[in-house]
Amino acid sequence: MEIDLLRLDRDVARAARALRAALGDLTRRGPTPPAEDQGGPSAAEARARLENPLEPFRRVSARTTYLELTGKTPGLGAELGLASPTAAAAPDPTGLAAPLADWVYTLTLERVVWPDRVRLAAAWHAASLTIDLPEPARVSPREARLRLLADPTDAGRRTFAEVLARGSGAVADAARILVERRHEAARRLAEEGLRAIEIPCDPPDAAIGAAEALLRRTEPMMERAPTWYGALGRAVGRDAASGWPARLSPRWIEELFRATKLTEGLAIDLGPLPSPLGAASFARALARFGAALARGVGQTTRGPFALAHAPFDLRRARRAALFGGLVADPVFCARALGLGRGRALDQARATARSLLLSLRLDAATVALVFRSGQDGGGHVLLRGARDRGDRFEEVTARALGAPIPGALAGVLPALDPGAAARLAGAVLAARDRRDLIERFDEDWFRNPRAAEALRDEDGAPRSPASRRASEADLEAGLGELVRALASL
Repeated sequence: MEIDLLRLDRDVARAARALRAALGDLTRRGPTPPAEDQGGPSAAEARARLENPLEPFRRVSARTTYLELTGKTPGLGAELGLASPTAAAAPDPTGLAAPLADWVYTLTLERVVWPDRVRLAAAWHAASLTIDLPEPARVSPREARLRLLADPTDAGRRTFAEVLARGSGAVADAARILVERRHEAARRLAEEGLRAIEIPCDPPDAAIGAAEALLRRTEPMMERAPTWYGALGRAVGRDAASGWPARLSPRWIEELFRATKLTEGLAIDLGPLPSPLGAASFARALARFGAALARGVGQTTRGPFALAHAPFDLRRARRAALFGGLVADPVFCARALGLGRGRALDQARATARSLLLSLRLDAATVALVFRSGQDGGGHVLLRGARDRGDRFEEVTARALGAPIPGALAGVLPALDPGAAARLAGAVLAARDRRDLIERFDEDWFRNPRAAEALRDEDGAPRSPASRRASEADLEAGLGELVRALASL
């Protein structure tokens, strides 16, 4: 193989970091500066956010590089996005070619659709909705979504839900265009590669089966709400309010694990943490910690980046779910939050109910992104308007007990391809938790030996098989997840 794989790996690592930072900044701050600072520093920062973060990394975000890595070259059908196979690529003793090809594929798609991501962020941040609060005010769809989740009253949530459903057309259109452009770019690159990269399971359809099984097996445990916004209100976990700090900060999370030396010597970047609306906010923060831990351990390994990290990383998703799920663990509620045994169990039950709704919504997202109907199909946003809305309402009603309006398809929840990795990670994390309890007791999260074991496992070289979940793995994890929920 003529490509210098190790050099390419270093460039992929730099490109992946640049993309992650740019996406986070664009999502949080939007592409335009405040009206009062059109000529100031915010304007310059906003202009920088419009720039494609992958333009400086063309070598690792180009179709030609992907075709070289996969042993293909453009043939007569190149103009149609087709590739002609050539002789098999030269032997690759490093084992880097295949994981690098996955990264180059992903980065190429992201470079192509960056303008579409900017369009979507602009729609989210534009003050395009009118609402009476009680004075008429203009708010962005992003603010309306946040206030829907933050409002403790059903009447308040209904107000923001109606405003979103009525006025989020620009967001829905931008989300649909992004999906269309991404799938068209994938078709031109090598359509068969997309599904295998986005779904870290073998076979990929196993994730869809796991989503269906999770919805079916957890349905008896779900408390149905009369409205979709009522269900989302329950998912916040306000009724599990005991023991949490008034402010959610990185220091609180660091103190939880300081004695175990879990993060010693690691760069843990949590980014901006969510506002503490309820138990689910702390679950999200701990999930972010788990993902950052996996990323940080991976950065300390001496091996190539592409062998330690995948574009849709199953290990990172498992660690996010493992630590995020602590908030529904009665032992954690007792030991970390200082609750008595009875209160700890009550709080764990209430939190588990809220997290179950989020998990069911992730399962619904997998169905909508990867299987839009009985015919198998594809992303639901690629369907016609009526079919899209009907299917969206059908699947969300099953997940929450009440349908989210079809007008919000692509708006709430975000129909992103990362849902498959998140769901698989949550399912496998249930078995990880059971293994940790059996090896290190119920308070494994306070055990230095458990911390050492987690770091050793995450720092070990990853085989191709360890980067993907088998159907048997998912079945075993789902069984453990259902048992854990039923035991509360």
